[in-house]
Amino acid sequence: MQDIIKKLSNPRQAKTVLKHASVEQLERVLNVITEFKEEKELEAQMQAEREQQERLELEALREQIINKGLNFDKLCDLMKPKKKPRKASKSDTNTPSNTYVYGDNKTWNGVGEVPAELQSLLDEGFDLSDFIAQP
Repeated sequence: MQDIIKKLSNPRQAKTVLKHASVEQLERVLNVITEFKEEKELEAQMQAEREQQERLELEALREQIINKGLNFDKLCDLMKPKKKPRKASKSDTNTPSNTYVYGDNKTWNGVGEVPAELQSLLDEGFDLSDFIAQP
């Protein structure tokens, strides 16, 4: 879409794009563009009027605040949205809470495969609870 606007904005490129169009077609295109331009101008004018009206209303409110002797900073604090307290992040319930100590102070946290050295001790008849680290 921007490509069309670029081509129609440049007189030489517009001439190439529109060279095969008839006079009637050019008039229709011109009418459509003119109507669209008028709509855009009207929208811009209405937006400017809305902004002007809002500015006047805000100035009137400002005058009322000053005349009543209200503290503007306190009013601003009231207008700010209340911050919601953050929820504490929940600890991951999937992580095992036990740490197992075996061999020469080697540890295993219970995640993943059982280390070969610990597995050989378990195969000898020890229970896993025998290796739980004491806090």
